[in-house]
Amino acid sequence: MSTTSDRWNSVSKGLHWLFVILLLAVWGAVELHEFFERGDPMRGWFMRLHFSLGVGILMLLAIRLYWRARHKRPQIQGNTWQKALSSLTHGALYLVLLAMPVSGIAMRQLFGRDTEFFGLFALPRLLAENSDLGKQLAFLHKDVLWPALLILVGLHIAAALWHHFVMRDSTLTRMLPQR
Repeated sequence: MSTTSDRWNSVSKGLHWLFVILLLAVWGAVELHEFFERGDPMRGWFMRLHFSLGVGILMLLAIRLYWRARHKRPQIQGNTWQKALSSLTHGALYLVLLAMPVSGIAMRQLFGRDTEFFGLFALPRLLAENSDLGKQLAFLHKDVLWPALLILVGLHIAAALWHHFVMRDSTLTRMLPQR
């Protein structure tokens, strides 16, 4: 399970790819709810799934940040500006991955709604109802953070492909599961 200078450890790889799956699922759930009319139980089911997956992302982020702080990571490949851009992009990704579920949970609380985690428990209410502030957070969540996340993920993927196909280094392959 140790990280070498050229490969990520298996836990880091697993957490990375679990994030990919959860992000696709949380996005899919919010998109699929649009196919159902208001009041349709399936619309509510997909939104509850979206909320639960968002809470799951928040919990997984805490685990991932802990793991990252405790374990060595491989050297970033590339020149000085590529290394700086990589660090900046990863930092921004972590910030947005934290801000998305926190803003979603806060938004629901400000609208007076509970956020449950797969029906197992409801998150404690920490905020009093304030629909005006809730609307501002809804704007932040949907119209600022979501596009920022898409841009950052796109940059992350583009950089991995650039390293693989243009620079021909191991940046992409060292995050892939070993055969």
